[in-house]
Amino acid sequence: MKQNCRRTPAPRLNSNSRGYLMLDLLIVMMLTIMILSTTSIWLYKTIRYTADVAQRDAHARNISRISRQLRVDARDAISTSIESNKLTITTGSETSIEYKIGEHSIHRKATGGDKDHHDDFTFINNVKLVWAREADSAALEIRRDFSHLSASKTKKSTGLDARIVIHGAAEASE
Repeated sequence: MKQNCRRTPAPRLNSNSRGYLMLDLLIVMMLTIMILSTTSIWLYKTIRYTADVAQRDAHARNISRISRQLRVDARDAISTSIESNKLTITTGSETSIEYKIGEHSIHRKATGGDKDHHDDFTFINNVKLVWAREADSAALEIRRDFSHLSASKTKKSTGLDARIVIHGAAEASE
């Protein structure tokens, strides 16, 4: 008995079935570009946010450092004098300590004895540093300026970050 087997012909390959269509490639390329651009924006924002957090953290550390250093210097102070951007503290051990305000930093210079000591306290860019004289004390005010962030001028434009007060005789000299 002969079995009737039908052979199916081999599939014919036409020119379109050997590869991808140009349209398929364009769609894949467009999707890839969209994913890469979205990812790069997220990466940029993450890097910028990380740098901003690091800058604010350094600002807070420097406020803490200068507060601690001013307390130590004020403890031994015999006299203090304030000029427009400079505080000078004279201690009992014949040491003269000078705090000078720069644009975004305070430079501390201690002279006396056999060597000098220098220290810098750097703050964020939108900070205002001011020495204030009071009746029997001197104060360092550290304020951040937020006026560039808000469109409304009715909002408070500066925020007080720290007010460091040194009690004792504060002599005014201009």
